[in-house]
Amino acid sequence: MSGPEDAELPAEFQARLEALARSYLATDDPLLQSGFGGGPGRWRAEREPILAAVTEGGSFLDVGCANGFLLASLVGWARERGVALEPWGVDRSAELIALARARLPGEASHFFVADAWSWRPPRRFRYVYSLLDVVPESHLRVYVARLLERAVEPGGVLVLGSYGSRSRGVAPLDVADVLAGFGYSVAGEASGGAGPVTRFSWIQTRAAR
Repeated sequence: MSGPEDAELPAEFQARLEALARSYLATDDPLLQSGFGGGPGRWRAEREPILAAVTEGGSFLDVGCANGFLLASLVGWARERGVALEPWGVDRSAELIALARARLPGEASHFFVADAWSWRPPRRFRYVYSLLDVVPESHLRVYVARLLERAVEPGGVLVLGSYGSRSRGVAPLDVADVLAGFGYSVAGEASGGAGPVTRFSWIQTRAAR
C-alpha cells in the first residue's frame, strides 16, 4: 500500500502553486511578488520574527523562496544584529528564481529550480525555513521528516512557518501544535503582527558526535 511519500503532489495542488507563481509574476513590486500586500512596515513586523530561531551566522535556505525578497530582507535584518547569514533558495518557478538571482547576484549559484516536495538538496544547511503550506496537509508529516533528513545539517535548525491574513480574517496555524502532533520537540516559537498574523516554530537537531 503506497503512502504520500511515494506519490507526487496532487495535480490540483500543483496547479494552485503554478497559479500563485503567475500572480506573483504579474507585478514588478517585490513585496507583491512575495505574496504580501501590507507594506514595508508590516512586512518587517510579520517576517523578522523568523530570526528568533537564528542564534549565530551560517547558511540559510528558504524553501519556496519566490523572488528572493524575503531572503534578502532576512540577511539585512540579521546583519543589523551582527549576524552574517549566507542566503540559499529553492523554488519551483524558474522565472521567480531568475528574479532571486538578479536580486542577490553574488549568490546566484545558491538558487535552485525544483519542487520542494521531491527536491534533494546538494548539501545541508545551518538553517532551513519553509512554510507549512508548500505541500498539502496530507503530505506534511513526510515533508518535515524529509527536510530534517535531507536539508538540515547536524546541529542545525528547521524553522516552519504559517501566514494568516489580516484582510481576510484568517489566523495562522499553530505551528508548534502541528509539530508536536508529529512527535517533534519544539525548541522555540515566535509570532509577528497584530493578531498575530504569522507564527513560527523550530526544531533544533542534534550536533554530530
